[in-house]
Amino acid sequence: MKKFFNILIISLLLISCNSRQDELVILSVNDMHSHIEMMPKLAYVVDSLRAIYPELMVLSAGDNRTGNAYNDKYPGEPNWPMINLMNTIGFEASALGNHEFDGNIDGIRFVLEKAKFPLICSNAFFTGYPDVQLPDYIEITKSINGHDIKIILLGTIETSNDGKPSAHIKNLQNMDFVDAEDMIDKYLDLRGSCDVFILLSHCGLADELRFAEKYPQFDMIMGGHSHDLYTKQMDDGVLYTQSKYYLKMATVTKLKIKNGKVVGKEAQVIDLNKVNKVDEEVQALVDGYYDEQEFKKVVGHAKSPFADKNALGAYMADAERYITKADIAMQNPGGVRFDNMHGGDITKADVFNLDPFNNSLVVCEMTGSQVEDFIVLASNKDHNSTHVSGITYTAEYAQSDDGESGFVSAKAYLGNGQRINPDKVYKVTVNSYMAQWAKDCCQSMEDTGINSNDAELLYLSDHQNVEYKDVNRYTIKIINE
Repeated sequence: MKKFFNILIISLLLISCNSRQDELVILSVNDMHSHIEMMPKLAYVVDSLRAIYPELMVLSAGDNRTGNAYNDKYPGEPNWPMINLMNTIGFEASALGNHEFDGNIDGIRFVLEKAKFPLICSNAFFTGYPDVQLPDYIEITKSINGHDIKIILLGTIETSNDGKPSAHIKNLQNMDFVDAEDMIDKYLDLRGSCDVFILLSHCGLADELRFAEKYPQFDMIMGGHSHDLYTKQMDDGVLYTQSKYYLKMATVTKLKIKNGKVVGKEAQVIDLNKVNKVDEEVQALVDGYYDEQEFKKVVGHAKSPFADKNALGAYMADAERYITKADIAMQNPGGVRFDNMHGGDITKADVFNLDPFNNSLVVCEMTGSQVEDFIVLASNKDHNSTHVSGITYTAEYAQSDDGESGFVSAKAYLGNGQRINPDKVYKVTVNSYMAQWAKDCCQSMEDTGINSNDAELLYLSDHQNVEYKDVNRYTIKIINE
């Protein structure tokens, strides 16, 4: 413990020789995405800080689930491992993230029933589910050096998917959403009734930096969704933090408070990969969750590692095209959850973790012209280049300083190198998340009832030694406007 304090805490200048009078200390994370294997290290850091700061607050800016089969597909109680570990560590609040919807409304209900911390969100309304109520904000009082410090946390979620969070449309039925700023404007008067006013946001870096500049009423904004590592104090004094993703990092913030006002702020990132000790109780829980043998079964083999998302996206699109016997398949880059993947044996857990959404596959009939239009549309919707099978493509991306950057055109080519026939109708497979964008780009649409994980497992079974070395099926030309 002493060595840990010397190397980690003191080196971060978070535990300093300065007076600790009325210092509120907060540890924040975001976009944990079920990476429960990192929770023992996080717990050790929390325990170490609490030994010095008993009133330590631990907060999440959302997306606690989705990304680890040992949590997301936990037998009988999906998402229980993450909730239980957060309870054990002592989280005091979490923003509602878009991936909290991946378990549908029953998944939200499960969190509300099992979690000892609240999910907070001011701009999501569960209109069709009167039993589901999330607070817009919460109040927490901490006693520090004999002084009661009142903290208000206001929650917001992104609505970048045509006015809804970036979740599958089937999981957002009977719910209403408004722009986050509408609710922030509504609650700015909370500033006058607390010592510390914090926005716990899952809106992404660009929006959250804009909030930080627009709303000096906040002492700080703890953000998420865009998976950035960022710490900055704005000219108006608002401190903004975001702690990357997958529990790679955590941020420790100190707010110095005098006479009911925050008079000093500092934040420092902890690299959890460099923490070499764990909380034994939490480690034992994690070991128990990882004792699920079904996920360890070998289902295929890769001749070489998947070097990047291009290779992984191509593999997923190939599997989807293979099982549906389509001419073309497309996979949205946001559904490819690894940046790379090992070679050698591939387990069920690898398949489930790479593609945790397990969306159903939808077959669309598209003309060649519609295929090219959909590549542009889908790439803009998912803010990255669409992965494909059965074709390659070149696309133009207009880069602008005014925030209007995006894909503007695409040309698709068949395996023989010829341009796709603009008038011919092709059988095109997409997942059901992408299908919500395809309605105006296809002649017909049919849900096959086949899920993407099943497609990948069958593809690996029938192609025991896959090879995706140096795969790249698109070329992007940047146009400066």
